[in-house]
Amino acid sequence: MSQTQSQNGSINEGSGDPLHSFHELTVQDVIRETADATSFVFEVPSALAEVFHYRPGQFLTFEIPWNEFAIKRCYSLSSAPNSDANPKVTVKRIDDGRMSNWMNDNISPGDRIRVLPPAGLFVLNPDKSRPCPLTLFAGGSGVTPIMSLLKQALDETKRQVTLVYANRDRESVIFSAELDELAGRFGDRLTVTHHLDDEAGFLTQDGVKAQISGRFDSDFYICGPTPFMNTVESALLDSALEGGSIHIERFVSAVDPDRQPTATASAPSGETLPDNIVISLEGTTHEIDYQDGETILQAAVRAGLDVPFSCRDGYCSCCMAKLRAGKVDMTSREALTDKEIEGGWILTCQARPTTEACDVEYEE
Repeated sequence: MSQTQSQNGSINEGSGDPLHSFHELTVQDVIRETADATSFVFEVPSALAEVFHYRPGQFLTFEIPWNEFAIKRCYSLSSAPNSDANPKVTVKRIDDGRMSNWMNDNISPGDRIRVLPPAGLFVLNPDKSRPCPLTLFAGGSGVTPIMSLLKQALDETKRQVTLVYANRDRESVIFSAELDELAGRFGDRLTVTHHLDDEAGFLTQDGVKAQISGRFDSDFYICGPTPFMNTVESALLDSALEGGSIHIERFVSAVDPDRQPTATASAPSGETLPDNIVISLEGTTHEIDYQDGETILQAAVRAGLDVPFSCRDGYCSCCMAKLRAGKVDMTSREALTDKEIEGGWILTCQARPTTEACDVEYEE
């Protein structure tokens, strides 16, 4: 989960494109899930129904004014279109979290809040020819996108679904009653295992391996605190998986704007910045004009390319692309793992070319 702030109010107004602009939504309902977690249900007017159509597992980005800044934060949808009439996000308080505490303390039904349309790639594998089991690992409030995926899988597929849900104690379990109801309704297809730290200690790699025994052909989805996700991922990578895939949802804090490098990238000695950059998108290669100081995303949008992006602040990872040639400087790269960076992945909203050659591919 992530929080960032930007000077001069909202910076994500887009260029008249409703898919990349903030819209005011009305809060329809406020549901207290636990002592420190609240769900917010939103009314979407018919004029914005297509703009706010979402896939389970995606997130919304919210913006509120905060002194001279605007604070933005992503929260995953815990609803699913086929089982919930309106989109719902669930927000858990975090220590010193300005947005999470503000939303828990201040939002009431009827209030309006600025929201970006849904984004995110943490979605179910669409390959219906491979109805493999689904194994979900959630830690704490990381259950929010997991819950969305779980409901979709139960409602729209015949897949066997296993949820391993870790919390510090029983009182911290979000969606406890709803999970019990789903387990009763889909008892032949849904298995829910609760791991409580106050009773069993933190989940270990051995504990993860015990949970996936006999499920090595699953698609695995992981969301939760970083140590939890690292433990689960390491255990899965150390196991003999049989064709399944691993999906991880990470939100991280962006760099404080007061400590960010200057906007204009400098070319290393002997190098010049490009006049053009090459972007491969959906099987088509585009050579577009580049202006000094632009990010790759800014250049692509200015050229009219329909490239993926959401937050533009480097914390949602929607704009990830593969750098095939050249070098870049990234203002923030915290949304990428070291392995992703080593593999050539960049955040195009943060990346500025530093070499004359720059070739980027958005992989499907």
